[in-house]
Amino acid sequence: MHKNDPCVQNSRTLEKLALDWGIALLGFADLTGLEMGSLSHWPRAVSMAMALDPAALAGVRDGPTLEYYEEYKRVNRALNEIAGRLSNFILGLGHAAEPIPASWPEGGGNQESVKLLRAAFQHKTAATRAGLGWVGKNALLITPDFGPRVRLATVLTDMQLPVGEPQIEGRCGSCRACVEACPAGALRGNQWAAGLSRDQLVDARVCWQTASSLIFERVGAENAVCGVCVAACPVGRS
Repeated sequence: MHKNDPCVQNSRTLEKLALDWGIALLGFADLTGLEMGSLSHWPRAVSMAMALDPAALAGVRDGPTLEYYEEYKRVNRALNEIAGRLSNFILGLGHAAEPIPASWPEGGGNQESVKLLRAAFQHKTAATRAGLGWVGKNALLITPDFGPRVRLATVLTDMQLPVGEPQIEGRCGSCRACVEACPAGALRGNQWAAGLSRDQLVDARVCWQTASSLIFERVGAENAVCGVCVAACPVGRS
């Protein structure tokens, strides 16, 4: 693809903006053919990853800490702001765009999301299709540079963008660090491949219940944030 091609120019402009605003990884995904309910009309996604401060995870062993929880919230807020800014920039160029927040609002999500323990859009889908990483045995995105120590946000758009090479299988090999560290025993230890259901990787209900209990016990917050499997993963450690 020629450097003067509008697709390339679009991608370079978005990448420069995102990196200047603090995004660590940016990629573009082809969403055509995916079943996304009311969002199925979007052909492209801008996938963004912001790195968590490793120091905030240093004390996470068998449950969350206040430092990790505050960092988790900080990065989510920053991502949501950047997703909004990037969406507005794309709209200003005459294209359609819709930002998808990094996570449910603090304190929980809408009743349907909480009931199903599943958001309307999976950021991991955009990220793996953009080639940013693979899904690990902990059911989180694993990036080569940062491991799972990132938070994700997405901007859906109709802007023409050069898409990345999708990741279609896991690269965790025989590693079971996250499986063995999980305080809920919720991780099944299976290797991910595109199309594998979440239930084959993790018991989401058990994970959510344990995380909710631990965060309330240790931090006094009503949310489902744990961080143990994030801290345990050896990928991307400096």
